[in-house]
Amino acid sequence: MKLGTRFAAIMLTAVLTSGVARSQEMAVDVGEGAVVNVKKDGPLKIAFFSEGANNSAMQASIDGATRAAKELGWQIDVFDGKFDAVTQLNQLQNALNRNYDAWVLKAVEGNTMCDVATKDAPAKNVLVVVSVLSICGRGANEGEALWSPGTLAYIGGAETPQAFFQVLDRMGRENPGPQKLGVFTGPELNPITKNHEAALKLFEAKYPEIKVVAVARTDYSTPSALEKAAPMVQANPDMTLYYTAFSNLAKGLAPVLEQSGLHGKAKIYDNGATAWAIDAIKDGTVAVSSANRLGSNAYNAVKLIDRARKGEKLPRGIGDLGEPLVEGKPPTDPYLIDGNNVSSFKPEIQ
Repeated sequence: MKLGTRFAAIMLTAVLTSGVARSQEMAVDVGEGAVVNVKKDGPLKIAFFSEGANNSAMQASIDGATRAAKELGWQIDVFDGKFDAVTQLNQLQNALNRNYDAWVLKAVEGNTMCDVATKDAPAKNVLVVVSVLSICGRGANEGEALWSPGTLAYIGGAETPQAFFQVLDRMGRENPGPQKLGVFTGPELNPITKNHEAALKLFEAKYPEIKVVAVARTDYSTPSALEKAAPMVQANPDMTLYYTAFSNLAKGLAPVLEQSGLHGKAKIYDNGATAWAIDAIKDGTVAVSSANRLGSNAYNAVKLIDRARKGEKLPRGIGDLGEPLVEGKPPTDPYLIDGNNVSSFKPEIQ
């Protein structure tokens, strides 16, 4: 065979091989004209990036993601971001060279993770789903505006300022007149913390007679809340209201109130509706909590990857239970849990 003929044959084989490869992949639209090619069939290798792993909320997410991956027969590697943006960014950058097909990302800090998730990952044909903690400066948005182009979709919505404001608004309506309020929130740079604080500003504007007199930052764990609760309660024995950004924080606050003789006198309004919080609503320790379905969120985030590679056209903003987000409407029903509906609510977080 002459050299020119041999070269032509090699090129034809390469083109045919490439065609076969492309026919075995699904070109998934990630916005702004970009696509990520994902295997249509067979098991995938995915990475789940958690912002932390030190509380029951994080464990619920990890459990949901690993359960979905097991059902699909996929390999899943879990990375603990330790609530440190630099640690998590290093994990993402290292993962770019480990042949993952897809990521589920719960960002420690959304701006830090923006470029690697929306540019570097799709350039390597890695499909990214952003879960709970929106990135690229979109964390305070609502509905589909939580999605960042370059990723497949955002799943969550129960963590926006308007969602958190529903708990605060309920507190304001149920406790008219002058009140003193203590707040337990999270790390300063965490996107969820920022949204709690944005919701708090909305609340202060609507209910100026309720004064925030103390704020404690925590790592969203019960021991951290317990440590911060004692000095806050002792310094403010006339505090009538408490707002906790997550039920683990209410769990740390409750025994301090009880030991101080304030059980039943100071009301707790909470977010998370963990198993502990459900019992606390039943016995009157907590007045109201908001539903948090982190297990469903992570489970459905993994399932989205499978739905996309099968060619299903997906909305960009998706609620925890897998349905499209509707702006201004909680992505889970019921959302506010109180004494009227607590007996029928099944918590996902211990």
